[in-house]
Amino acid sequence: VITVIGQAFDTYIIVQMNDSIFMIDKHAAHERILFNKLKNDHKIEVQALLTPITVNLQKDEYNAIIENTDLLLRAGFEVDDFGASAVVVRAVPVTLVGEDISSILSEMAESLMKTKTVQLEREESLFHTVACKAAIKAGSKTTALEMQSLAEKVLLSKDILYCPHGRPVAYEIKKRELEKQFGRIQ
Repeated sequence: VITVIGQAFDTYIIVQMNDSIFMIDKHAAHERILFNKLKNDHKIEVQALLTPITVNLQKDEYNAIIENTDLLLRAGFEVDDFGASAVVVRAVPVTLVGEDISSILSEMAESLMKTKTVQLEREESLFHTVACKAAIKAGSKTTALEMQSLAEKVLLSKDILYCPHGRPVAYEIKKRELEKQFGRIQ
C-alpha cells in the first residue's frame, strides 16, 4: 500500500510504503514519466492554437528548427516556415499550453544544434527538453490525487529511478534507519 503523507516545500512528495518512507522529487519524477512516454509511444496530446504564434529566431536556431520539423511534429509541435528567420507555431503539446512557446522553441533549437549526430540522439535530446518544460514545477501546488498518481507511478515502476538529466527521482529512508536515529534500536 502506497500512502501519501504530504509534501515538503511544495517540491517533495512524502510517501510511506511497507517499511520505508520515500521522498519523491515531483518535478524529476514527472519529467521522467513524460520523457518515457514520449520516447516509447511517440503519442502526445496536441493542442491546436487558436492564434498561431510567430517566433523570430536567430539564423542558426531557425535552420535547426526548419531542418527538423518532422522531429518537432513527433514531439507535438506543428511548426511552419514563415521566412526571414521566423516560424509559425500552429500546435503544441497539451501540457505546454500557456507556457512561453518562443523560449521553449529557442531552447529546442539549441538542443538540436548541440546534437547534430544521430537522429535518435537528436530525438532524445528534444524529448528531454519537452519533458522538462511540461513537467510539474518544483514549488507549484499539487493536488492529493496528483501526488498519489505520481507516487504510484514512481514506486511501482522499475524504470523511473532518475530524471532524464540523471538526478534521482526518489530517496528512501528505511524504518530501521529512523529507529536508529531516534535511539529506539541500536
